[in-house]
Amino acid sequence: MEENGLKDTVLGLYHLKKWREILKLNENSSDNGALKLLWVWPDEKNLFFIKRIVNDLACEGISSIGCGCGLLEWIINEATGLPVLGYEVNQEWWESKYSNPKFIKLNYVLNINEECLDSKYAILFCYFNDRDAFQKYIKNYRGNVVFIIGPGKENWKHTDPKPFSPDFGGCEWDLYSYQEVKNTGDYIAVYVRHNNYLNI
Repeated sequence: MEENGLKDTVLGLYHLKKWREILKLNENSSDNGALKLLWVWPDEKNLFFIKRIVNDLACEGISSIGCGCGLLEWIINEATGLPVLGYEVNQEWWESKYSNPKFIKLNYVLNINEECLDSKYAILFCYFNDRDAFQKYIKNYRGNVVFIIGPGKENWKHTDPKPFSPDFGGCEWDLYSYQEVKNTGDYIAVYVRHNNYLNI
């Protein structure tokens, strides 16, 4: 499927709320512009892993940092019912005619501070690529649960932070659980703040 054809198909399925059908579009290939819409293409098992973690750790929803067009976030919400907020910094780009269509309402962040991060929500970084910004978000986050999605050790793709070797800028976070995204070599890693672990 050509890139524009894929985008049009995704948009059509999005308007029909057919998230399962969207996930099936990339089962056999990732060289058709799919990465411009989703950096990871999870399956239902991955989505319900996220839901279980959020519920088990008593979070009320997810704040996704650097969410891009928000397709992953929309799919998580549709599949699990979890509230998902999406945050981006470059409003000029995302409101321009050149950007991908937006699948959720984007919240634009000019200054990273604790007021823009609900402590009752887990925060999610999917293929994030700015360690300094990541550490600023972590420093200002008062909640206890962080999801990091990205490549495993054998995967050639670049991201920062990586799921299994993030630099939180401190030592108060522990790996809680993880799951591979299908058999792609990408992983969903979950970290909890260890000084609050017993209170989660």
